[in-house]
Amino acid sequence: MQEISVHYPEQWKVVNSRAGNLFTSAENMVGVVRLSNADGHLIQFDDGEWGLSAEGYRACNLVAGITTITPDTIRLADGRDVSNPYIEFDPETGTADKFWSQKITIGMSPSGKPVVSSATVLFDIRVRFVKELMQKIEENRDAGKLCMEGTLTDEELRSGIFMAFQGKLGVYGRHENIDVIHVIQNLINNKEHGDKIVQTLAWKASIKQQPSMPSTKIKAYNGVADVMVIGYKDNFDELKLNEIVAEYQETGAVVGAEVVEETFNASEEAIEVEDSFLSTKGGPRF
Repeated sequence: MQEISVHYPEQWKVVNSRAGNLFTSAENMVGVVRLSNADGHLIQFDDGEWGLSAEGYRACNLVAGITTITPDTIRLADGRDVSNPYIEFDPETGTADKFWSQKITIGMSPSGKPVVSSATVLFDIRVRFVKELMQKIEENRDAGKLCMEGTLTDEELRSGIFMAFQGKLGVYGRHENIDVIHVIQNLINNKEHGDKIVQTLAWKASIKQQPSMPSTKIKAYNGVADVMVIGYKDNFDELKLNEIVAEYQETGAVVGAEVVEETFNASEEAIEVEDSFLSTKGGPRF
């Protein structure tokens, strides 16, 4: 991160905004953060453009200083109030099957209005496994096949794994195939670390909506990008932050604040290979 020396705050200009109207003031802290693909800050999309990973947002948050709140409970689509994060287990295997998390970040807008950004994420590892295995089968037919469960022979059942996704229709993978082995390893890892993964995804989805964060797509050269980040001054103590979250959870709105909400299923999205879950520098690792 680079320091910028500014001698005449009253002459500051527009510096960074998706809408082109973000101004700094004497109460703001400005930082240029160097992000690099080598350090895990950046991810490259299929179209060749670059975006920020969770590590990249953590690096930017060293300047922005946005607060993260994890509510004690989360309301699911079926109306249940459950613990946050929440894990559902497969009744047949007794292992983790689905993960939910909600993260709320609280920051400031250029106009000085609080911004409450909430993201609720579902991570279904069964859907993830089926999607990954189907992709491998499309690339290599020796990896397995789409089939009805009843069509598999006893030998195939002994030498492979079958996962139904629509009634008896499912996907079958052969144990000896190296691509299938990797998919099964991902399944085991997701079962073990799914709570951390879903919390990271929810945090990233929440904080990227904050005005002080860079655009979701940025210009990078040789895997390196310099982005300007603004730290907006606020006077939120712990009591005020808890009041804001309580008001939002009760009413879905916060008086005097802008509220941004996102709910999505991350089961079919790419998971970034990025995370050390131990350090909290720049933002939480769960």
